Amino acid sequence: MPLLLGLLVALTACGGGTSASQDACAVPYASPRSAQVCTGGYAQASSLGSDAEHGEAWEIVVASRDPRQIAGALSSFWREHAGRATTVLARSAREDTRLGYDRGILFDRDGELTYGVCTAWSDLGTPIGEICNDQVRFSLARPPLVASGPSGATATEARTEAATPSAPPFQATPDEAILVGAGDIASCTSRGDEATAAILRKVAGTVFTAGDNAYDAGSIGQFESCYGPSWGPFRARTYPAIGNHEYATPGAAGYFEYFGAAAGAAPGAYYAFDLNGWRIYVLNSNCIEIGGCQAGSPQERWLQADVQRHRVACSAAIWHHPRFSSGLQGNELDMQPIWQDLYAAGAEFVISGHDHIYERFAALNAEGRPDPARGIRAFVVGTGGASHELLREPVPGSEVRNRDTFGVLALALSERGYRWKFLPEAGKTFTDAGSGTCH
Repeated sequence: MPLLLGLLVALTACGGGTSASQDACAVPYASPRSAQVCTGGYAQASSLGSDAEHGEAWEIVVASRDPRQIAGALSSFWREHAGRATTVLARSAREDTRLGYDRGILFDRDGELTYGVCTAWSDLGTPIGEICNDQVRFSLARPPLVASGPSGATATEARTEAATPSAPPFQATPDEAILVGAGDIASCTSRGDEATAAILRKVAGTVFTAGDNAYDAGSIGQFESCYGPSWGPFRARTYPAIGNHEYATPGAAGYFEYFGAAAGAAPGAYYAFDLNGWRIYVLNSNCIEIGGCQAGSPQERWLQADVQRHRVACSAAIWHHPRFSSGLQGNELDMQPIWQDLYAAGAEFVISGHDHIYERFAALNAEGRPDPARGIRAFVVGTGGASHELLREPVPGSEVRNRDTFGVLALALSERGYRWKFLPEAGKTFTDAGSGTCH
């Protein structure tokens, strides 16, 4: 998931002077002191909305690709709007450049601010894809927020079914198999993954993850200390997908070590498994790590070949970066060739994470337009427990959105179709449910 940013009065808790100011601004932002010493300017600023719970969200344009200046621009804007702007997203002025894009975020994670910049520049040392170095965290009292919009859930955050205060059981009929999980899961600074693990304990069946499994860097220590106590007990029945945070550990070594053979063969980390007549593709959306995701890339050729070998009536896919999303990170264009292949193969749904929200889309065709007859339904389920994030304006095709509830998506797969239900953490009421028929 992206990278976050913060600063404020508690900054002094870091101690020390500013003699290391140059180093403080360099990736991976080893000290919150960065927020004080980094300087940089920004161009236009656009509001992304606001409410009493989350404060204001803004997007600024930064002309420079220097991480120090991006950090300074984010810090400057946040200071200018202290007590109001809780989320600030910096984007490049060159939106046409896919590789070579720096993105920074200042985000309030459940009362803690985190600082850093997502970087995907090919000439910033070893290219390891989009890495968000958000290990810099420190507690502080949240400034009072100025409400300038509706509080709580909006009208677009549909509730399609009433939920009980605790997650209801999700049971399969004799001809169904359960697939259940989420992405953006375990952080030692959050209790959200414990809340979602409590749901999994009540649901039998196969568990999936949609990437960013262990924050902040997917090291073996973070898997064992952060992921292990919550989702670890389900490891024997888990099929994991890899996220960008896993690559903050070189080669995603912690991910491969923790999950072993279930992670798929290194370095690709893409594979498929069968479940009750379904073919489930677990793919790698960290395209730069695996030779790209374009037509003719190793992963795309593997997918094409597997689809030809396995002529099934029902198929689906799981990967980390969503092809379509109304979250802060938005649509991931790099996965378009894979989406087109799956549409041609008649896939039923795709599950992703990355944006820390829940979102469900209508069935969409290869170009992302509604196609009720044979389109792919997309789910964004970045609700595994790491943190919450804000929503942007809904992108075309979005039907249901929520930004304040941890939970898991449960699906019952039969030979004819599927049912789904979002199971919320205890104490929350948001849910979403429906069904589909295999093409």
